[in-house]
Amino acid sequence: MFCQNCGEKLESQNQKFCASCGSVISNTTDAPQTPQLKAEQYQAPSKVWPVPVYESKPIEVGEPGPHSKRSLAFAIVSLALAAVGFVFGSSNFIRVMMPYSYSYGFGGVLGLIIGVIFNITGLIFGILSKKNCSNARNFEPINTLKKVGGVFAVFGIVINSIPLAIIFIILVLPILVVLFIFF
Repeated sequence: MFCQNCGEKLESQNQKFCASCGSVISNTTDAPQTPQLKAEQYQAPSKVWPVPVYESKPIEVGEPGPHSKRSLAFAIVSLALAAVGFVFGSSNFIRVMMPYSYSYGFGGVLGLIIGVIFNITGLIFGILSKKNCSNARNFEPINTLKKVGGVFAVFGIVINSIPLAIIFIILVLPILVVLFIFF
């Protein structure tokens, strides 16, 4: 059986309403089994999908709050520690890798460890900066300080992570592999 209004095929013969258009179905036996609509009168059933509607929040623009200020300060400290860690780490990394170096002074393995400590501390400050940026996003109005702190935080995290990854791959990983093979 078909709906007399829209021509949709009915699921059962005892159906009271059309599932497509909602019109009342008359159960008369003399009703034709196929719709008798002309081509001009026939309209394809339209599927109506509900569209979720969300309330938009007003954009608040204002002065930077404490989270934004901390985010920028921690990011700057993170970048500064990355620079100091790079200076200590790179020069002492060369001294460690080249044991017959003729450079004297504060260096070698101890200088490399100090560089790594600077990079780890810079990484921690970068993560703290990103956390404060996230708090600023949730609790403070939009401001430039928050955005700059977030970008600098990502730079601080990346720049401090690169030397740590290099040290791990070149020095620590081979030592662990040798210990695993021989012990």
